[in-house]
Amino acid sequence: MSPWLYEKLEWLSKLDNYIRPERIKNYIKLDANENLLLNRNFISEIALQALKYTDLREYPIDQFEEIYKQLGKYIGISKKYLAIGNGSDQLIELILSIIGREQQATVFTPTFSYFINRCKLHDVTVNRVPLNKTDNTLQKEEFLNSAKQSDMVYICSPNNPTGNQFDKRLVLEIIDILEDKLIVVDEAYVEFADYSLTSDIAKYNNIVILRTLSKAFGLAGARVGYLIANEKFAQLFRSIIQSPYPVNSLSLTIASIMLSNFSYIKDTIELIKNERKRVFDYLTDLKGIKAFNSNANFIFIETYDKYNAILKELEKQGIVVKMIGDIEGYRGCIRVTIGTEEMNDKVIKSIEVAI
Repeated sequence: MSPWLYEKLEWLSKLDNYIRPERIKNYIKLDANENLLLNRNFISEIALQALKYTDLREYPIDQFEEIYKQLGKYIGISKKYLAIGNGSDQLIELILSIIGREQQATVFTPTFSYFINRCKLHDVTVNRVPLNKTDNTLQKEEFLNSAKQSDMVYICSPNNPTGNQFDKRLVLEIIDILEDKLIVVDEAYVEFADYSLTSDIAKYNNIVILRTLSKAFGLAGARVGYLIANEKFAQLFRSIIQSPYPVNSLSLTIASIMLSNFSYIKDTIELIKNERKRVFDYLTDLKGIKAFNSNANFIFIETYDKYNAILKELEKQGIVVKMIGDIEGYRGCIRVTIGTEEMNDKVIKSIEVAI
């Protein structure tokens, strides 16, 4: 092995990596923010329907045209502002690949760790600005001062893992001030939130919005993401930056059918919102922990010295949550996906018993 390759591999081995959650049989899975209120049989029927329409011997040409049509109808914008990807993770990867090495990115923390990890892989320096710990709001001046020294900005809103969506006027103000920076707005959980910036996209040349069908639409396994940007960026992304066929035919057809069934998806979103409020209100009344208000399909909880006791009780009840621990000044944190009423009741009871 050549010395430069050996050194490169040694450097790569020291980077943080995403660890896929362990699959535990007969457990309630509330660790990955999947939409568990969608009926599995409903999705299976759509998959079978899609299979009948799909000839896997052929490249997905018609399927791309159909998904763009359905996305445009769903969002209410022209295809010229859209580009498809193999989940929003791949879109992040490609955006970072064109930024260039030795550039800088500003993020607030805590936020989606995958973006930070991939910045490191692409040799992009990450400048971190902590959120206000009391309510997870953005420290505007500190964030702007950092962003002005960077080449790009990443805003996850609603934020993962804290769950909050940032004030729209503040986000647009930041975009206006940073008109010479690339601003990536990750809206993976926006269907559960109060607003989207998609209607503002035509006004700006420096925004790329990331969206996904993995969360609200229950298609985490299909790996379909998309971006919304100005016409020039989207066109270059579709034709040059992105690979010719980044998503397989079957996933594209399933996604198109799911988009055409949004009325049913919307019903499950409303159920999740109602359950989210119920769980949050209940947890807020418990002493010894702090639940943060959420605009996503999960709740971020700071458990302090009750962390191990709560995890032990959740495990005892067969519940898997995202174990975060201490992060950016928050102590003993867990992130819990909002599931069915029965699932959520078990979570509440487990936490109550543990504290």
